[in-house]
Amino acid sequence: MTATRHATTRTLACEALLVLALAGCATLACRPVTVTVANKRESARFETVPGAMRTTETGRLEEDVSQSRTVREYWVQSREGTWYRASAEQFRAAAIGRELELCE
Repeated sequence: MTATRHATTRTLACEALLVLALAGCATLACRPVTVTVANKRESARFETVPGAMRTTETGRLEEDVSQSRTVREYWVQSREGTWYRASAEQFRAAAIGRELELCE
């Protein structure tokens, strides 16, 4: 393969990766939606996250201590019946019958 062809192939590969990366970020973007709050729900669950694996000085693999925590989720329901996940601040500000801006 010639140097020019190799450079062109590399450029195309980089451009393809950039397009994929930007497409991935677009799915994480916030699409604001305003809903009239019909209901609110807070839930909590206990979650244990395994510790990271590491290699000791002697070459053995060991797992760091697992960590347990309570994970809280906040949900707001629209008049139409759709549930939206909300931040803690949005949940506190939400009042039934009032409008609230959320991400969809």
